Amino acid sequence: MIDLNLCDPQQVKALLRIKETGQDALLEFFKTEAEAAKARLVRATDMVTIHRMQGRVQAFEDLLTSVEEAAKVVNRS
Repeated sequence: MIDLNLCDPQQVKALLRIKETGQDALLEFFKTEAEAAKARLVRATDMVTIHRMQGRVQAFEDLLTSVEEAAKVVNRS
């Protein structure tokens, strides 16, 4: 998980702008990539691929969560 409290305020505002400016195509891309990685994870047979796909899924989900949580952090500032 990305701790937005430790991020530079400009970085948090950039994440917030992704959601506020209607970057739905970008958010949908992240969601699609996360789902594709989950599907590959389910079909993976070797540990290297499993670990890679787990990391990939986690990275995309962390990014999506950070976009959602950015408003809370900006409002606290």
